Amino acid sequence: MSNRPGNGPNAQTEKPPDKITCYGCNKEKQAHSFSKTQLAKYMSNYHNPYAPKGRTTKKHHIMCKQCTPQQNNSLTCMICTRTKSLDQFAKAQRKNAEKARCLECMKKREDDDVDDSEPDTASDGSFNETWDDIL
Repeated sequence: MSNRPGNGPNAQTEKPPDKITCYGCNKEKQAHSFSKTQLAKYMSNYHNPYAPKGRTTKKHHIMCKQCTPQQNNSLTCMICTRTKSLDQFAKAQRKNAEKARCLECMKKREDDDVDDSEPDTASDGSFNETWDDIL
């Protein structure tokens, strides 16, 4: 068995072409303008020795490094509407960016006394009916 590079199950047998069209900007660019992951997806469109009939069934749309979206480093809290870094949010809150609440607002909500609510009497001293009174 030889230890030559290029042998083995993870070896790429084919080299990507010099020019590839980006799906994002629709421009033809050099192969070095794409990440290794995008190039692997591109190559699997044409040849994948582990896929049935040598091809993947899904057509991958590859994008160059400039068109690939970058990682989001901040979120906006839906309560205080301030934009803060990711470390100011719980991991569970980061998953749904539209409904994310910062740790500070979550702590305030937790500290609020649930039993401390408005009295059931109006400002003029008359009694307001509640659903408990009706039922």
